[in-house]
Amino acid sequence: MSTTRRALVLRALALLVLTVATMASLFTAYTGVHSQAAPVRERTAPAILDVTAAQNALLQSFDAVRDSATGELVSTGGGYRVQIAVANQSLARAAGAAVGGESGLRALETVTGLIVSYSGFLEQADRHRTDATLREGYLWYAEGTLSRDLDGILDRLDSLQDQQYDVLDGQVSFDRGAQLAWGATLVSGAALLLVLIETQVLLRRRFRRRYNLGLLGATATLLIALGAVAYATAETQDALDAAGHSLREDLLSPWGPVTGDADTQRRGPAEDVSNSVQDTAREVDDAMSGTDEWEGLAGLVPVLGLLLAGQMARGLWPRFDEYRFRAR
Repeated sequence: MSTTRRALVLRALALLVLTVATMASLFTAYTGVHSQAAPVRERTAPAILDVTAAQNALLQSFDAVRDSATGELVSTGGGYRVQIAVANQSLARAAGAAVGGESGLRALETVTGLIVSYSGFLEQADRHRTDATLREGYLWYAEGTLSRDLDGILDRLDSLQDQQYDVLDGQVSFDRGAQLAWGATLVSGAALLLVLIETQVLLRRRFRRRYNLGLLGATATLLIALGAVAYATAETQDALDAAGHSLREDLLSPWGPVTGDADTQRRGPAEDVSNSVQDTAREVDDAMSGTDEWEGLAGLVPVLGLLLAGQMARGLWPRFDEYRFRAR
């Protein structure tokens, strides 16, 4: 085999190996970031908002009975029954998202059972609205079931939401795995680019041709593709960061424990919490809009690899033919 032909074979093998390595690492790096967008958008963020909405509705249900005037029937249209229904619907959606895994589902099952007891106490308090002693007794039981430390409904939902936030943090963070995948992509991509340039120089020196259109096309395609993929990934990561910030910083919690006391206090009016849930949901939707389109581009990475291989073959194959029978 001639020296030139051997050099061409070695470079063709190097280009093939580096192309496969670059596309593999690129696919891993790209999907590692973009695959988190759908879970955050469709499950994790809604589940966190649903738990907050359920807590707020449960507090409103207690307020509706506690604040009703003695002797007056609590309105079934806007009172505690509606709020209990809202809480149950919100928790059912959170269960459907299954963000907390098996432990989260068990916690929701426990909370659902406690809500049955809690609503029963409210029913009894409403039924004995003309008997102040019984009414206050049932309200006391209801409040304990709702806000008791550690095993009350609100504390259990807080613990569940902590699990959901842990999942969220893992989904929105650009973690070590993503950093390593992108580092491997940049290294293999840079090596592929250097071999493309070196091969172009070799062909120019050996074959007296100034440009090789196949290799020039592969070089341009690689640079454009890496730039576009990096841009799309940065956009998705920015969206994930924005969604995580909105859920962590902008979502108003409906309650907080009083220091040194088993009772609870409200952090703000129920209407403010409801508005906060709606506003945060809009912020997350705005931040995550378009990320599904970026995610769908992952399937083009193998196509990109085939395109690069075809361009390289177009540039090298004619040179192989020229040196098929030559000896040096």
